[in-house]
Amino acid sequence: MPNYNFNNNNNYQPYTPYQTRLNQYAFVNGIEGAKSYQVFPNQMMLLMDSDNPICYMKQTDNIGKATIRYFKIDEIDENKAKEILSTPTPTIEYALKSDVDSISLKLDELSTLIKEKIGE
Repeated sequence: MPNYNFNNNNNYQPYTPYQTRLNQYAFVNGIEGAKSYQVFPNQMMLLMDSDNPICYMKQTDNIGKATIRYFKIDEIDENKAKEILSTPTPTIEYALKSDVDSISLKLDELSTLIKEKIGE
C-alpha cells in the first residue's frame, strides 16, 4: 500500500503549464532584444527599450507566434498632462435607420432616372 504523506513540510506544488508572470513589463536593449525576448503563448508583454524612448508590445498567439507593435514615448509637463486629461473625448455620431432609408430612396430615384436617360 502506498505511503501518502500529507504533512505541510513536503512543499509540493503541482505543475501548471503557461503560468502567468508576475511582471508584465521588462527592459530590453533595442529591437533585437525585443525580438529575442521570450513570451509565453497567449500572453502580452510590454518591453521598454533601455537605449531609446521606445517601447514594444509583444504578443503571442496560442502556438507562440509573436507580433510586435512599436510605441514612441514622449515626456510632457504637468500642464500638458492636465490639458490632455481634461479634454473630453469626442462622441461618435451614428446614422439613424430613418437616415439610411431616406438615402436609399433617393438612390433608387436616381437609378431610375439614369435608366430612363440611358433608355432614350
